[in-house]
Amino acid sequence: MIKCTVLINLVGCPGQLVYTTSSTSTRRDSINTSSNKTHRQAAIATVLALSFGTLVGVAVLSVLGVSLYSGLTNTRELLIKNATVEMATVKRSLTNLFDPMENRARDVANLIYQGEINPDDETSIDKGLLLSLSGARHIIGIGFLYPDLTVKMAERASNRVVKTEYTDSPVTAALAKEMKVNPVGSWGPLTYVPNVGEAVLNFRQPITKDGVFVGVVLIAVPVSEVSAIIQNNGLAKDEARFILYGKNHLLTQQGFRVDSSKLTYKGITPKLSDISDPILSTIWTARRIPFRLYQGGANFQGHYTEVDGNRYQFIYSELNGYTDKPLIIGYRLPYEDAGKQVIRLALAGLVGVIILIISIGIALVIGRKISRPIKALAIASQKISSLDFDKVDTLPPSRLKELNEASEAYNTMLRGLSWFENYVPKSLVRKLMSSGDPHSETRDVTVMFTDIVGFTPQAENMSSEAVAQMLNHHFELVTSCIEAEGGTVDKFIGDAVMAFWGAPELQEDHTARACRAAIAIRKAIIADNTLRTEKGLTPIKMRIGIHTGQLVVGNIGSSGRLNYTVVGDTVNVAQRIEQLGKELAPRFDDDILILVSADVRTEAHLTLTFEDAGLYSVKGRDGKLEIFHLT
Repeated sequence: MIKCTVLINLVGCPGQLVYTTSSTSTRRDSINTSSNKTHRQAAIATVLALSFGTLVGVAVLSVLGVSLYSGLTNTRELLIKNATVEMATVKRSLTNLFDPMENRARDVANLIYQGEINPDDETSIDKGLLLSLSGARHIIGIGFLYPDLTVKMAERASNRVVKTEYTDSPVTAALAKEMKVNPVGSWGPLTYVPNVGEAVLNFRQPITKDGVFVGVVLIAVPVSEVSAIIQNNGLAKDEARFILYGKNHLLTQQGFRVDSSKLTYKGITPKLSDISDPILSTIWTARRIPFRLYQGGANFQGHYTEVDGNRYQFIYSELNGYTDKPLIIGYRLPYEDAGKQVIRLALAGLVGVIILIISIGIALVIGRKISRPIKALAIASQKISSLDFDKVDTLPPSRLKELNEASEAYNTMLRGLSWFENYVPKSLVRKLMSSGDPHSETRDVTVMFTDIVGFTPQAENMSSEAVAQMLNHHFELVTSCIEAEGGTVDKFIGDAVMAFWGAPELQEDHTARACRAAIAIRKAIIADNTLRTEKGLTPIKMRIGIHTGQLVVGNIGSSGRLNYTVVGDTVNVAQRIEQLGKELAPRFDDDILILVSADVRTEAHLTLTFEDAGLYSVKGRDGKLEIFHLT
């Protein structure tokens, strides 16, 4: 019996152990050993003085640095300015081409709205379209799409109006349907015109009068006109210029003409992967190197690519709103041409940069030596905040006096916390940390008591190590089920466990949580008994008692020794209910007997089976208590 009693008070669940394991002792011994070692130390002030002295010695490079910075800044601004101007020039040329097309389409639409052009009068519409075509040399045709999918098109090449029916064209039908729903002028997708022999950009202006869809004014400009714009405006003559239709299709390129027999994108424009230019075709797929010296921001974008060992620079910018996809305007340069000025600056400052790098390296080495122990201290402190002391390593000594003192203070604190965690449940500490000041108060709480049936005679036939191992394993199973439902393990009393719900956290369903925890304990013990039976060990039988009511919760004890616990009649009644299991065990064929009070059954609000066990008197309480068996 003496052996058993001593063992019972030396065991518990993880986070609440009193028994000191050998691994913990070993770690504490290592802490003591490491803290006794002495090293040569230096003050941080001394180290910083040496560091700044080194930096002062390197300060002679500042003049060179300023010169390099000024040169790089001027070069960067010049490159950005040139690219910005060239992109802006091309964009302006294209908008000067496209915007008048929009205005011409809207002018025709206004004439129809005003009645000066009558779409239903062939003479009027033909004359109006031909007059609108004159003077706009970039436009190859102006047409009018009727609701019946008939199109009248004034062609510049023939200077006449051609009438064509597209009743069987799903594309034309889709266009008419779109314009009915969205009566706002817009640019459409590229369209290939066979009699022109190339793709055209087109603007569509729907017309609706008095709620009735009248038709659509259509204006088209060939891609060749766009090519002429970038050939003659903005970009330098020796730069490979291009316009992409979206990211993956080529609209036009310097020296490139569309071969209608090889068109691959719905008969409109080829994919980049299909063109013969090995550089432009891989603008997005080749190894890309971002610009480090300058960025164009909203003015332009760019990157380097590497093809067959040669590097090229691409400058490009998006122009939106003139087709269904963005037009990407750009040009490319050989890397050597783009970086001539930068290379000259780099060579001029190479020696100075090498010296600067060495100086920075010295400063970094010194800084890292200073920051490494500080960083280690910060990381270790963060680990301590999670209360996982077993995962926290001790800090090594430092040659810096102040940091060494901080490491020793930290290691001393860690030793104290390592002992502290064996006596205070970490789950309770975390709850108190989150809930704030644990002042004493009266609160509705649910209390549970568990007890192993026949533990004392069973323990007398076991070795001390076996008893400790069995209890530790048992308490771990029980505690994990309790904490899984948000419960707090208050104490271990021999082979019994006392736990409660509803404090320190406010839990509206504390009674239900306790019942679920009891069911989970039953399942865990039954599963564990199966393993014990397979090993030839005696299965464990348990009694569990649960009661709910008002209790005083908070810090109870003296100023030097406090326990966060619950005090009141509810605790006594819960224990008495558990003890009633001795009397009621023969009546219920249940190895894990769970008994609850009528208050628990009423407040749990669970779809569980509660079997009426009858009315019983409990010690220290007037009247009889109605008891239920939780099956």
